[in-house]
Amino acid sequence: MLLLTFRVADDLYAVAADRVVEVVPRIELRPIPHAPTYLAGLFNYRGKAIPVVDLGVLLGSTPCLERLHTRIILADEPGTGRNRRVGLIAENVSDVMTVHPDQVALPVMNLEEAPYLGTVVRTDAGLIQILSVEKILPKSLRDAIFGVPTEAP
Repeated sequence: MLLLTFRVADDLYAVAADRVVEVVPRIELRPIPHAPTYLAGLFNYRGKAIPVVDLGVLLGSTPCLERLHTRIILADEPGTGRNRRVGLIAENVSDVMTVHPDQVALPVMNLEEAPYLGTVVRTDAGLIQILSVEKILPKSLRDAIFGVPTEAP
């Protein structure tokens, strides 16, 4: 599996590289009143409003610092035939690496409060936890932002 790695606080995380559309510089976001604190805001990406999650806040740390190495990872969130994307603010978006099945240290993590926490892999850089992009936004928030999926006739 090919992974894009980054840091949140001092910990290494990754997302599957096949979910990544683009990595863009940290830009000013339009805030969303009354949104959860981890939902940093919206940004305009090629004519579409993209919700952006601050992974520092989501993962229980402080907001990601506004530094040159802080980026927004634009990732596909698989939906019901529609193209849905979410932005992920992270620090030190630094590397693409290949991991193999024998590097899996913890295959499953089923925390009800954090369903986006996935497999943990062992690498030369240390343990890396893979985030499931499709589980970062809770269903109720996903439906509020993208609309409730409709059944095909």
